Amino acid sequence: MGLCIVNQNQSPFLHFPSLFPHRHRFRQRIPPMDWSTFPPELLHLLSTKFSSISDLIHFRAVCKTWLASASVSDLPPQIPCFLLEPEPGATSLKFYSLTSGKTHTVTVPTCHDQTVLDSSNGYLLMRHLTNPDFSLLNPVTNSKVSLPFPQIRKPRLVWACLDPVQTDDYAVCIFGNAWTPNKFSAFLRPGEVKWTAINKGSHWSCYYKGMYLDLTTFSKSLAIYDVATKTLRDAVLPPHSEEPISLKAAFAYLVVSDGQVILVLQHGNKLLPLHQCRFEIHRLEFGSDEKKPFWVKVSNIGNQILFLNLVNGFSISASCFEGFKGNFIYFMKEEDTGSDNRISYVLARYDIEAGTAEVLPFPPVTCGMWFLPSMWYA
Repeated sequence: MGLCIVNQNQSPFLHFPSLFPHRHRFRQRIPPMDWSTFPPELLHLLSTKFSSISDLIHFRAVCKTWLASASVSDLPPQIPCFLLEPEPGATSLKFYSLTSGKTHTVTVPTCHDQTVLDSSNGYLLMRHLTNPDFSLLNPVTNSKVSLPFPQIRKPRLVWACLDPVQTDDYAVCIFGNAWTPNKFSAFLRPGEVKWTAINKGSHWSCYYKGMYLDLTTFSKSLAIYDVATKTLRDAVLPPHSEEPISLKAAFAYLVVSDGQVILVLQHGNKLLPLHQCRFEIHRLEFGSDEKKPFWVKVSNIGNQILFLNLVNGFSISASCFEGFKGNFIYFMKEEDTGSDNRISYVLARYDIEAGTAEVLPFPPVTCGMWFLPSMWYA
């Protein structure tokens, strides 16, 4: 009998296949796991760990047991994604994920006769293609909220919050051109059938604790309206800027961040190179009964991350998401395409502490918006 030499780096069983003639057959006979019998308490625990809305949707689609275990009220904070501008009447929406770097497509049949105008807090402002119907649509749950016709030719959504789980103080705010040369902004509370218009308002506005805040386009003075009484409550002087020459030309955003109202100013020509982008941030202090509200310049926003669209913005906490750092601004940077009829944007990120910006690894877009997924059913 000859000596069989076996390589020590190999398994000796590779030289004697006849000893296990049916080894692959054994694997095939293992019964598949019945995931419907997974303990409900563990299912619920798993469902609270998803930071991606797509993962949660797949989880809930496994079976009825998994669907029931994943309550939307326990949904963890979601990472924003970027919604690419859809064609009018398109029944699918494309979202770019910051976590995976991939683009995901979501089918939304109710969009077949609608066009997407803007987004805010998980809702899209929709306009019917052939009639004056306006609505808010949650593309994740397909939940829809009808809105009264606002008498605006080109409405833009500047604020929408319809989730009573998050707050019992919510409203919808829009801005646009009236059927006259004037522009105005307007707000609507649940149960109301008519918009409350603010003549000569701007798209730099937001809703905060029963107040409608509207920033004038050039002077950057702030008007604060009481939503309940629909009267002017306060007028706030413009912030003191280190660059007063460009204050009037600065693009502004009013954002509710970590329970406070902040004003974000983007200085300079929007077509300047990315490395010349500059942002300035001020926090609104409401003061006391004797003292009027005023702006305070801040050098950082702590653990918050800002996401700025063309007309609105929102804030999230970086502590809720692994791999994300606070004190950053994600925004759309307009690019010079050399054409008067074509506008292009790149997605960029601004480091507030360093004062520098960088382009995100995503192709340029003609338009689109940052979108914060929500599972709320209106």
